[in-house]
Amino acid sequence: MNKNQEVNELLTIFMEECSEGAIEASKHIRFGDEREGCKVIPLENEVGDILCMIDLLCEYELIDIEDALERSKQKREKLKKWSNLKKL
Repeated sequence: MNKNQEVNELLTIFMEECSEGAIEASKHIRFGDEREGCKVIPLENEVGDILCMIDLLCEYELIDIEDALERSKQKREKLKKWSNLKKL
């Protein structure tokens, strides 16, 4: 597998994990902590998978973690202004 194929696979898996995180968040809103009598896969599992993919994006030098963390701070400031979240 060449570098381009690896990057494409990495980005594809990242997209899939982000989608799975969104789906789990939606199901948590809709159904709460339990679905059909079975404990749901915790949202933490999906977030952990996304964090793994972020680590890999850094290792493959597709993102710079310092730049991403700076953007995170900027987003938090925007949320202070435009959201109703209390713990910002």
